[in-house]
Amino acid sequence: MRLMRWILLVLLGLTGLIQVGEGITSIADPAGMMAGLNLATAPGVEVPVTFLGIAMIVRGAVTGIALRWMIQGKAEGLFLARFTALTIVLSAPLVYLRLHRPDFALGDLVQGSLLLVPALLVKNQRGLRAAVGNNDESARTV
Repeated sequence: MRLMRWILLVLLGLTGLIQVGEGITSIADPAGMMAGLNLATAPGVEVPVTFLGIAMIVRGAVTGIALRWMIQGKAEGLFLARFTALTIVLSAPLVYLRLHRPDFALGDLVQGSLLLVPALLVKNQRGLRAAVGNNDESARTV
């Protein structure tokens, strides 16, 4: 389980960096980001792309909070890690259905799944400590 925890921590860090980087890129150069993704740039597209960038930065921040809380051993960190992974996985069908881009959808599906699998395999550290502590105390008192 320690290996899965380390894998999750590394993937959370990388995911947070990717999300913040994408968010900053879409805010700093919306037309360049659209061109890099091979999407047509239309007048007025900068506003929705800017909002997308802000959303990506927020999701990156939530991922960073999950990472920090996981390092601190807080149960909330594991919840946020699972939540972040689930939102990435669920975005894949939306990307495919709305943008008709299977390459983007597949990327989200792979990234989200790589994050979700270890997030589901890692156990809550506080819950494990409490369970072990309760079993030890009950054994001592009997």
